[in-house]
Amino acid sequence: MSDIVTTQIFTDGEKGITATKMNNIVAGSTIQTDFYANKPASSTLDPTDQLLELKSSGSYARITGAQLSSSVAGQLPLATTSQPGMLNTISGNATDFVDGTNHCQNLANAVKTVGIRSYNALGNSTFECDQFNCGATVANPATATRLIDRWFNQKIGTLVASFRQTVGAANEVLVPGSNFAISRNFLRTTITTAEASLATGDNLTLYTQIEGPNFRELQYDVHSVQLLVRSSVAGLKFGLGIRDPGATTKSLTKLGTITSANTWTLVSFPNIPVFPSGNFSTAPGTLGYLLSICLAAGTALTAPANDTWQNGNFIGATGQSNFASATGTFDVAFVQHEPGAVCSTPIDKPFVQNLDECLRYFAKSYDYAVKPGTNSSLGARYMTVQPQNTQYVQGPTPFPKPMAKDPTVNIWSTDGTANAVQISAGANVSVTGAVGNVGQSGFGYMQLASSQSANYQVQFHYSSDTGW
Repeated sequence: MSDIVTTQIFTDGEKGITATKMNNIVAGSTIQTDFYANKPASSTLDPTDQLLELKSSGSYARITGAQLSSSVAGQLPLATTSQPGMLNTISGNATDFVDGTNHCQNLANAVKTVGIRSYNALGNSTFECDQFNCGATVANPATATRLIDRWFNQKIGTLVASFRQTVGAANEVLVPGSNFAISRNFLRTTITTAEASLATGDNLTLYTQIEGPNFRELQYDVHSVQLLVRSSVAGLKFGLGIRDPGATTKSLTKLGTITSANTWTLVSFPNIPVFPSGNFSTAPGTLGYLLSICLAAGTALTAPANDTWQNGNFIGATGQSNFASATGTFDVAFVQHEPGAVCSTPIDKPFVQNLDECLRYFAKSYDYAVKPGTNSSLGARYMTVQPQNTQYVQGPTPFPKPMAKDPTVNIWSTDGTANAVQISAGANVSVTGAVGNVGQSGFGYMQLASSQSANYQVQFHYSSDTGW
């Protein structure tokens, strides 16, 4: 049987052979199955060998063995996951891999890819942890105020805004297009007094400070960010900012858009340029970089151009809206910053993992849901008045886990009085001077305003705060 047959048939001596009839030879041709079935089989596919590929568009293309191997390796379903983006187990067994050398390399490449796609540099990325305000509204705070764990505000101008960790309407926030609940909370910003025209240095910004070790995975390659946000303002344009810490010398801004009002939108910023030289750091106990969400920015804080690294301190994106121009709300439920040129599936951080990471930067003796300064004896700590100097109380007070750097320690009596402890008889005594022997793992003593009876116990609560 012929390899190729056609429906165009010519008769002997036929005249009037036109271009149409000639083209019909190709148009009516069919490749017979024997063309494949009767050819000798090859036991290998060399990197330079050519294959004919029928693309989804209906066109043909050639692909080499090397290209096929690379393409398959990049899309192998090697991981099974219990939550988006998290590598749990490798599926398959030895019988899955016929060509040991090539497939083992493919497996290694795929595992590497999945590993890279399983990293999020940001702490409290699902906005679920709030040890500091415990869900209370933070009304018109000064700039650089902690709103919830790991997230702060910058607010300059006549605008008035409030912030609050809020529970989702159905208690969970779903990733758009799925039934996966990425968080049960979000951080809401509400404009209560508008500022229609911004001065050059005015701005409204949410930001987080990332410790050096979390910067390591991002440092030498392109990287990507995505945010799950919504706003009561349709068509809101906001700025994403990445900067070096301290005396900021390098900034990059991206412009994001929320098209529909009151609709959760996953906004992606893929393939962000490699970090330049600057004040970035990978050292423990130092800041690695800053990430911000800018809702309003005056001209002095707006970058000259988006998408490229700029010299200077810029948080606003070119072309962004002035969210402060009218009363409205802005919600953010998830932020992801990962290595690589594409935004992968949102990576969940369960509440327990979020809380454990947050304790490196802020901790307290109060129960999780109790705001520092509340009247409560639950979880209170104790120290003992020292016989050799009865103005001092002493006793080891460890933190839940070692902190990123030596923190600031604040003290409350169990009735909520700041800078005081409660002595055994029930009265409060003020704490004067600094708390003593403060290190990353705990503190050891306090000085009281007056001498007390030797060996009396004092009761108190504390918070330890790195300022990050």
